[in-house]
Amino acid sequence: MKSKTIGILAGITILGIVVAILVNREPASYLPNSGELLFPQLLSMVNEVNEVVVESNDQTVTLVRGENTWGVKEKAGYRADLEKVKQTLIGLAELRILEPKTKNPELYDRLGLQDKEQEGSLSTTLTLKTPNNPGAALVIVGNQRPAKGNPRMSDIYVRQPGDPQTWLVMGNLPLEKVAGEWLDKEITALTSKRVHRVTVTHPGGDTLFVSKDKPDDLDFQLGSVPSGFKVASQFTVNNVVGTLAQLSLEDVKNEGDVNFQGQPGVKAVLETFDGLRLHVQTAKAEDKIFGKVSAEFDPVLVRPENAKSSSEKGETVPAPASAQDKKTTESKEGEQPAEKPSEPAPKEATVLKKPEEVRKEVAALNQRVQGWAYELPKFRVENFSKSKKDLLTKIP
Repeated sequence: MKSKTIGILAGITILGIVVAILVNREPASYLPNSGELLFPQLLSMVNEVNEVVVESNDQTVTLVRGENTWGVKEKAGYRADLEKVKQTLIGLAELRILEPKTKNPELYDRLGLQDKEQEGSLSTTLTLKTPNNPGAALVIVGNQRPAKGNPRMSDIYVRQPGDPQTWLVMGNLPLEKVAGEWLDKEITALTSKRVHRVTVTHPGGDTLFVSKDKPDDLDFQLGSVPSGFKVASQFTVNNVVGTLAQLSLEDVKNEGDVNFQGQPGVKAVLETFDGLRLHVQTAKAEDKIFGKVSAEFDPVLVRPENAKSSSEKGETVPAPASAQDKKTTESKEGEQPAEKPSEPAPKEATVLKKPEEVRKEVAALNQRVQGWAYELPKFRVENFSKSKKDLLTKIP
C-alpha cells in the first residue's frame, strides 16, 4: 500500500475517533440529573418539618417548631426569625442540580465540602427533620458564588454525607452559622405618630421629658428649655422616641440571668395617644447593656377626640338634621349648593388604634417579651438615654 493511501486512511481513522467523541459527549443540559431537584420530595413535605439543625466546625444551631412559631434551642427557645426559617426550608427544597463534580475526597476542600469535623473545614451540614423522619433532608453545603447570568441566584457546591459524589446546584440558600443571627431581632414596632410622650429617668434622678400635642405633629418638644439655651438637634430629640418605638436586640437571655438591681440604668416610659404605655428598664452586665420590656393599656391616655377619630377610621357620621337645617339647606333656584366639608384623609384618621385593638396589642407584646432580658445595641441605648443637658446648647 502506498504511503499516500496509508496517510489518508490514518486521517479518516483519527477523524472518526474525534467525531465519536463529540457525538457521545452530552451537552450540559443533558448531563445525568441536570435540572432535577436535589430533594424531589421535599416541597410536598416542607410543612411537616419540625426541626432544622445547622452544624459547622465549631457551632450548632437547632431550630425547633412550636405551636405558633419557631424557636432557637441554643437561646432558651426564644423565637426565631420566621423569614429566615422559611428561606432555608424553601431554598433547600428548590435547589436544582446543574452538574456533577468531583468524587475525590482530596479535592473537597477546594469546594468547601470537607466533613465539618475536619480541621479548617468551612462546610455547613444542614439537617431537616419531621416527626416520622429524623433525616428528611441531609446535605453538606460548601462554597457559594453568584450564578452566571442570574445574580439573584447562587451556584452552590453540595454533597450528601456518605456519598463521595459532589454536585454543583443552583438556588438561594442563605445559612447563618451563629445562633444569635437566627433570632427575631424585633422587640417593639410602633409608629412614632402614635406616640404622645416619653419620660426617661436616670439612676441619679435626672428626668428627660419629650412630647407632642397631636399625632400629626412632626417633631417632639423638649419640656421646659432653660433661658439662654435651645435644642441642639431636633433630630436627636426625635430619635429618643424613634429608638424606643423601634427597639431591636443583639442577643437574649432569661430575665433571671440578669441582675437589674446590680448596675441599674435608665427607666423609660413611652405613652401613646391611643392608650398604650411601654416600660423599658436597662441594666449593665458583663460589659453589655440589657433591657426588660413590658406594656399596659391605660384608657386615661386615650383623649376623647383621638378616640373618636380612631374609632371612626376616617368615616364621617352626620348628625341628625333639624327642621331648620333642612330648610336652610334647600337650594333656591339659581343658587349654587353649599360646598361639602372636606373629609379627613384616611391615612391621618387611621394612625391611632381602637381601644380593643390596643388591648390585644399589649397582650401580644407582653406574651412575647415576658421573662426575657434583651441585650440591646449600645448605640440605641445611647439614643434614648440622653439627659436633658445632652440635648441643649447655649444660645450665642
